[in-house]
Amino acid sequence: MKSIKKINVSILTLLVSIFSITFAVDARVTRIDAEPPVTIDLSSFGDNGPYEKIVGTFEGEIDPSDPKSAVIIDIDLAPVTDGKVRYRSTFYILRPADQTKGNGKLFYAFGNRGAKRMLQWFNDGTASNDPDEVDHFGHGFLMREGYNIALSGYSGHVRPGPNILGAEIPIAINANGSPVTGAVLAELVAEDEDDITISLPYATSNISSSNGTLTVREHGDGVGTPVTGWRYTDDWNIEFPGPAMTGWVYEFVYTGKDPFVMGLGHAITRDFLSFLKHKDADDLGNPNPLAMADGIRAIYSWGRSNGGRNQRDFLRWGFNEDEEGRMVIDGMLPYAGGAGGHVWMNSRFSQPMASSRKHEYHYAPEHEFPQTFPVLTDLLTGQTDGILRRCLASQTCPKIFNIDGANEYWNKSSSLNHTDAKGNDLDIDAMAPGVRIYSIAATEHNTTFDQKVPEFMKACQQMTNPLYNGPIFRALLIRMDRWVTEGVEPPASVVPKKSDGTLVPPEAITYPDIPALNYEGWPALLKFVYTPDTMFRYAPLDFSAVPYQKLPGDEYVVQVSQVNEDGNEIAGIRLPELSVPLGTHLGWSVMKPGAGFPDSCGQHGTFIPFSKTKAERVTAGDPRLSLEERYGDEQTFAAQIEAATDKLMYEGFMLEEDKVRTIKRAREHGFNLWGVPLPHD
Repeated sequence: MKSIKKINVSILTLLVSIFSITFAVDARVTRIDAEPPVTIDLSSFGDNGPYEKIVGTFEGEIDPSDPKSAVIIDIDLAPVTDGKVRYRSTFYILRPADQTKGNGKLFYAFGNRGAKRMLQWFNDGTASNDPDEVDHFGHGFLMREGYNIALSGYSGHVRPGPNILGAEIPIAINANGSPVTGAVLAELVAEDEDDITISLPYATSNISSSNGTLTVREHGDGVGTPVTGWRYTDDWNIEFPGPAMTGWVYEFVYTGKDPFVMGLGHAITRDFLSFLKHKDADDLGNPNPLAMADGIRAIYSWGRSNGGRNQRDFLRWGFNEDEEGRMVIDGMLPYAGGAGGHVWMNSRFSQPMASSRKHEYHYAPEHEFPQTFPVLTDLLTGQTDGILRRCLASQTCPKIFNIDGANEYWNKSSSLNHTDAKGNDLDIDAMAPGVRIYSIAATEHNTTFDQKVPEFMKACQQMTNPLYNGPIFRALLIRMDRWVTEGVEPPASVVPKKSDGTLVPPEAITYPDIPALNYEGWPALLKFVYTPDTMFRYAPLDFSAVPYQKLPGDEYVVQVSQVNEDGNEIAGIRLPELSVPLGTHLGWSVMKPGAGFPDSCGQHGTFIPFSKTKAERVTAGDPRLSLEERYGDEQTFAAQIEAATDKLMYEGFMLEEDKVRTIKRAREHGFNLWGVPLPHD
């Protein structure tokens, strides 16, 4: 009996091995080509020593008949070779030259439109798509922590180029070999009067003047007026008679052709990360650039804006399960994705580079249900779904910190991340124990560490908001690592809530009446104007129409954070410079009259400084207390900043090194912390 049992076990083991091998080839990286490593040795990397930069390309394939591939729109129309759909992509890796000095973990960035921005927010580095200088790596936080870093291309709309990460994704073709055609939307917000060319996201099916309708409107949700006299200059561009209406939305709807099978981008990301995590070499024996004796211990991911939405969409469609049923990413930190936060990728004629907000691409399919991580039944449409639905079924859900700033509440309906369709609070921590929702109060969308002063943007009425959230990201990465590797629970979700009065409809916001100002040391500012119409409101959409149309019936109840007497948000994670303010910080801004007002101005925020003295503010009629009345002197201001950093550290949202930096800056610059901006010419 023993020998029979041994034989049966051996046969079972063999069958399992064969099945695993067969299953593994359904979707995988087949070839990786890496250029020779380039050594980067900077003192900011600390004891972990030099890093190596490795760039290259990789190729892969998926089986279109595999059930896991069925969620990819038009995968059945993708060309096949030997029964497989093929793709090619690009990658960028930074690794410790001596892996024994690293932490054995991979931090993956879902890049924003092919760009590399992780080092800006985690290292306080200056922007670069080919970082190799001291300033690009800032204070070296990620290197001092010992992380491997990787990015890869995922979109067919970002073609590979110097230091830009793109992917070669197949085009859908009808079964009879004819091109796939369909209605396509192209949009332009004119920046000046000479901006009269609209680039098309897909080639036109023909250049006849009957193929297309061009309209123009002032507001994102307005009704367009027909524009005549436009013409095709080639298959990819049209031109219309000038001068263009600056700030207005030009919308061109036409019949295009040759859509990418864009949802394949998620499979490309999945397969690349699974290869890095589990394989030693590709089919040709080319080594995995991150192969380690004990394998990668964990993969964390981060991405902002487009990269944040990409993560949520990746998870929504079930791509955190690789082809052998294993979890790909262990911890996700999507930032600035908004509610739903889906990237416009897994649909025919998709445009993953587009970003839906109040003024631009107002009805893009970005906020569609499901908006929440836990599975819910939508009170408006009756649909039942959740971002976690597929990974819950496969037991491959990562730990998640979903992070948004104030701009995403105003511009991307972020309150729906933690309320139902009617605006009622949801206990996300209880409903989805592996998820935390963090709202960073009063921040705009794009501020980097090196925005030393508020700026004037050509299209906006007020100066931008200089609050910078990098310190929070660094603290959250440490908390994520401890949650994944040690099981240490992170801070509870921090969001404004309807139940305590901090989450309210925009009509209930109580902003102070701030007049036009001309304070000493600052440029003259227009009177602060607020209308609830600035906020982006969202409703279920009819996706069978192009452009997409609102369905009849109720809208989603979208809410924002209430403010205090200074106009600063009460709820959320409050940066020290907000807790001890030098002015009013808003996550939103407005366009100028006649050029988009009251639509939000891009994804910018607003900063309106306090007066220095009581006399100055009384003369101006400003209801907000002056710096003199608040703090008396700069030493008191710096002391209060220090107390605010202590509070953030206690709450788990600031590291000691960032406390030191924040206090040092407050002591050095005092009331001139934000400097003096120059007016836009």
